[in-house]
Amino acid sequence: MKNNLVLVVFCLCFNLGFTQVKAEIEEVKKEVNIVKVENFIVHKQLDSSKIYVSKLKKISSSNYVGILERIIDGTQSHKDDYKFASKLNNRATNNIDVLIKFVDDLPVPSDSQIMALDYVYTNWLLITKLRNTGRIDEATRRNQLLKKYVSKFDKEDDNVEKANLLISNHQIVLFLIEKNIKDGKSLCLDGLESATNLNDNTLRIIFLNLLCDFLILERNLDGYIENSELSLSLESESEEKSPYYIQTLEKLVDAYLFKGGNDKRVNEILKIIFQNPGSKAYSYSLYANFLKSLDAKSQFTNEIFSQFNVDGYISFCDSIEKLGENVLNPNEFYFVLDHSSQLLEAKGFLKKSIEFKSKCVHLTRKIYSEDLSNSLANYRTKQAIKDKELEILHQKEKSSLYLVIIILTAVVLLSLIFVILKKFKQQKILKAKNEEIKLQRDAIIKKEKEKDLLLKEVHHRVKNNFQIVSSLLELQTKGIEDEKALELANDGKNRVKSMALIHQKLYQNEDGLINFDEYIKLLVKELSAMYGSNKQINTSVNSENMMFDVDTAIPLGLIINELITNAYKYAFNNNSEKSLNISIDKRKDDFYKLVVSDNGPGLDSSINLKKVKSLGLRLVTRLVKQLQGSINQSNVNGANFEVLFKDTNLRRLVE
Repeated sequence: MKNNLVLVVFCLCFNLGFTQVKAEIEEVKKEVNIVKVENFIVHKQLDSSKIYVSKLKKISSSNYVGILERIIDGTQSHKDDYKFASKLNNRATNNIDVLIKFVDDLPVPSDSQIMALDYVYTNWLLITKLRNTGRIDEATRRNQLLKKYVSKFDKEDDNVEKANLLISNHQIVLFLIEKNIKDGKSLCLDGLESATNLNDNTLRIIFLNLLCDFLILERNLDGYIENSELSLSLESESEEKSPYYIQTLEKLVDAYLFKGGNDKRVNEILKIIFQNPGSKAYSYSLYANFLKSLDAKSQFTNEIFSQFNVDGYISFCDSIEKLGENVLNPNEFYFVLDHSSQLLEAKGFLKKSIEFKSKCVHLTRKIYSEDLSNSLANYRTKQAIKDKELEILHQKEKSSLYLVIIILTAVVLLSLIFVILKKFKQQKILKAKNEEIKLQRDAIIKKEKEKDLLLKEVHHRVKNNFQIVSSLLELQTKGIEDEKALELANDGKNRVKSMALIHQKLYQNEDGLINFDEYIKLLVKELSAMYGSNKQINTSVNSENMMFDVDTAIPLGLIINELITNAYKYAFNNNSEKSLNISIDKRKDDFYKLVVSDNGPGLDSSINLKKVKSLGLRLVTRLVKQLQGSINQSNVNGANFEVLFKDTNLRRLVE
């Protein structure tokens, strides 16, 4: 009797387990088919998409399947387009080009009386994605086009007001990038108030997420967590999740881990991300970070190992690497490798940690290599199109010219036949000369373009090599315990980075010149992260329209790097209000003047710059000499360095 009861219980458990596994398999198949349909739609392969939609309708009656069917038939609404774009945006397997192609293929709404708010949301989604991937100029251009579309409608209309609130997001993010907390936060709070008055939870969630970014800059961790939880509570009240839902969950995990003591809540949030098919892959790197903060005997550690069917930290890292490799894009997969390396290092598996760190370096080089290949391919395609257009235009011009010649010849053939024949002969000679000149000009232009392309590739490779050196120095510093040696290694790494930034700017610019206003701001951002992360420093950069070539830019960039580094190291230890000012201007005598000053205690009056023992200041004086310039240091309300120097052309004239 007892044995029979055990057998019955076993059969029931087996059937339940089998049913659950079967359901999971069916869910995976459905998701795979949905992804295929999405890809077919984006690439206009409608016949294939119809076949898979018919399969989906047999196993699912979800609203999204209906949306896919309407898009294929061309009967979709703007809301359908927005929901489809949201799905594309949230999938870990998609890159931004998929979303761009779909949005670019959408026609502008033809109704001139009623604004299509969902069309605005779709474009706003793409603008947000472009900003998040660093394509600020493209995002700004599209935001202006969207603003132009919305401006045609009545501003008093609630939907138009909502659209303008979405458009204002771009300016808020630009303030965020510039770290202009005052103006950005004010605009953000105004938007949040308007969204609340409009009783629009989606807009409230959007502005709450932007507000959280400013709270991060203010280092207000509790405020950040409170507003993020408020955003999630609004998500729970909405029928559909906003585009920020997964992003909010991911950032909230990082916030709780940074604060500590919230393991239960972190585990709850991670399960939500893991159980969502569209975001499951994003959870891998987050779980690695969570495990790094947990004790080996924690109940959550065991739960995670059981969830991933592994028996330890090494097998967990191997598992998430395998799971994410063919699912995540290269940039997201990098974080899986990097966080795995950090987890293994924290748990004492140093050899395996270095193995994962090496994979990170290899992946970074691969990404840069693929970007260069894609850029070259796009460049060649554009050139081929231009050449074809020029050929067609030339043919039209030739046809027009021949037609004129024929008409003139027919009119004056009898009376001016001798003159026409002579003129025709001259034109033939002239045409041959023009063709010869054109061929020579085209050959020169082609060589110049090839030279420019090769030069950009050289700068790109130099930049990559500098980044590899910087990564190696960073790995090397992990084994240095002596503080002086560590400081020297970090200073060397920063000098490499300052030169890498120069070559990055050369690769990005067409004219071979470096915009030093942009360069200095990027350099300040890098050095602030290294030396001034806990210091609130008011930094002023005044170097607009200062453009230098590589011969001037490298020594000048290193000088600025050393002076700013010294300021972060020695000037801001005791001051309550810390300020750093950097400026470059051109004087009337064609010299340039660089000024770097701070409000710290200043240099010791006994220090002689020509005989100083500090490696950084010795390097500065030698680089100033290389620029055929002079340096003057004074202590006026802090340390003040003034460097007079010449650009490349003036130095060559002197030589």
